[in-house]
Amino acid sequence: MRALLSHETGAAIRAFIVDKKLKPGDALPSEAELAALLDVGKTSVREGLRRLEAHGVVEVRRGKGLFVGTFSFGPLIEQLPYGLQADSVPLAQLLQTRRAIEEGLIGEVAKVITDDELTHLDGLVEKMRANAVDGRVPAEVDQAFHQALFAPLHNPFVLQLIDVFWTIFGKASDHVVHDLRRPTAEDHAAIVDALRSGDRAAMTDAVARHFEDLQRSLDTPSA
Repeated sequence: MRALLSHETGAAIRAFIVDKKLKPGDALPSEAELAALLDVGKTSVREGLRRLEAHGVVEVRRGKGLFVGTFSFGPLIEQLPYGLQADSVPLAQLLQTRRAIEEGLIGEVAKVITDDELTHLDGLVEKMRANAVDGRVPAEVDQAFHQALFAPLHNPFVLQLIDVFWTIFGKASDHVVHDLRRPTAEDHAAIVDALRSGDRAAMTDAVARHFEDLQRSLDTPSA
């Protein structure tokens, strides 16, 4: 048997999952069976599985066995370096990525969003207005709005990315000086109005304006 490093064995197990076209929740061979299949030692398999479990690729169910994990950005968030959570430079880069995603996809949302979903967004805007303090709205309502905004796409990858952004910015909130020039609730209301108008340029502009205050906040040095 070959004595592979844990990351090499992990890569081999990941390749096995891909080659066999296994899906989240599918059962995997036991540690002993994987060792025989990959021609590696059991210790290497155990360490490789531990690494994959930490990244959410593999799920170990005690007493039941090994299974392919359900994709999640959770392990990525847990392993983010502190600098990404607190330094305004990578945060600005992350914001640029989020803006590109939301501005780029808002037109696709307009193609499929229903009247009931628009009404739900209206309700979240009203909740923002009712609970705003100095123009800022509760973070959980803001996050719920963006989740509901892109839910019509039925793309869990996009929704998880939005959650990643929220988690990181939430961790960094103590290091950001908020510089709001417009009530946040009204920025969200403008997005819903633009969706109803069917004007794609108006939608993109509304999303872009929504990010202006956050961009300005990142550009403002913390005390």
